[in-house]
Amino acid sequence: MDQLWALHSNDYDYAAQRPEVSPEKERHHREVFASTVYETEHPIVRVHPETGERTLVLGHFVKKILGLSSADSAQLLSLLQGHITKLENTVRWRWSAGDVVIWDNRATQHYAINDYGDQHRIVRRAMFQWVSMADRV
Repeated sequence: MDQLWALHSNDYDYAAQRPEVSPEKERHHREVFASTVYETEHPIVRVHPETGERTLVLGHFVKKILGLSSADSAQLLSLLQGHITKLENTVRWRWSAGDVVIWDNRATQHYAINDYGDQHRIVRRAMFQWVSMADRV
C-alpha cells in the first residue's frame, strides 16, 4: 500500500457527487472550478509530519490509482473510500453560534453537508507547506 500513488484532478463529476445540483450550479462549477484542468500525483499513504500517523490521501478528486487497471483501481478506491467514510471514522459537527472548528487537512477528509439553509457560512483556510523529514536535513 505504501508504494501506491493516485492521480488527483479538479475535473471530477460534480453533479454525481451532489444529485440535487441544478444545471446552473453545475455550469458554474465547470466555468469556475474546472475551466482549467489540473492533474497531480500523490502517494495514497502519507506519514503525518507531526504525529507520525499513517493517513490515506483520497477523496472525490482522485481519478485513479496509478499502475492498476481501471477496474482494479475503481474497486480499491471504493474499498478505501468506504473505510474513510464509515460512520465510526467520521465527525459530524452540530453548530452553535460562535463555534470555530479546525481540522488538519493532512490527515482529514472534509465534506461539508449543505444543511444550513440560508444561514451565513464562513470558511477560512489556513495553508501550510507540507515538508517531508528528508527536506528538513
